[in-house]
Amino acid sequence: MKQQIFIFILFFKISNCVFGQSEIHNEKFRLLEPDIWLGIWDKEHSDKSIKIDTLSYDEIPKYIDFRGTVVEALKWTDSSGVNILIQTVTGHFTWKNYEEDSTKYMTQDKSELYVYLFQKNGLAKDYKKKWRIYDYTKCFGVDWFTGFTPKATTITDLDNDGITEISMPYVSICRGGMDPGTMKIIMYEGNTKYALRGFTMLRCNSENPYGGEFTESGNLNNNLKFKKFLVKHWNRNKCEEGKYY
Repeated sequence: MKQQIFIFILFFKISNCVFGQSEIHNEKFRLLEPDIWLGIWDKEHSDKSIKIDTLSYDEIPKYIDFRGTVVEALKWTDSSGVNILIQTVTGHFTWKNYEEDSTKYMTQDKSELYVYLFQKNGLAKDYKKKWRIYDYTKCFGVDWFTGFTPKATTITDLDNDGITEISMPYVSICRGGMDPGTMKIIMYEGNTKYALRGFTMLRCNSENPYGGEFTESGNLNNNLKFKKFLVKHWNRNKCEEGKYY
């Protein structure tokens, strides 16, 4: 009799554990969404003469291949053709950090972001991928985040050549203290890439702010108009101010 009671209690505990986990998983499954609109597009500092449309997830052509959850999708036309810009994030997941030439590993956290530009020009029927940005954060810390700066992606034509520039600020943060996060602004005009890379600023409104420094890609020295725009864009967005978590 005691053995039967013990088996029943054990079965009850296991059942509770299994079904409890299943309920949690089922709830996560029900809440899965392919897009999370976070307001990444900066309308104010984009070119007002360019007609830019936001796309819902269902409006993105189904044959277009991309990874991650959509946080912004924009569509516009320039002299190169019709453009679709898709910005995505993966959220947090675990990964195995293997030691070099070894089967030993440490389990850490990771999150990724992607940007894709798809373009259709001339008589082409389908969009084709023009370029892709990929970045990530590998972390074993307390505070961490990988994502785009809110209301900061711009579409411009600064040099009035009919080919738009796409500028995308984003951050990668992993810390257990008060270190600034990594910040980048990547700009594309056609296939040409420009960049500012540095750090976010903390305690921006205090007497002793810190962080916010950057270095620029060498090709910006040959395009002072782009450089001036990106530096202003950097200074406008460098402060964390609780934007990310």
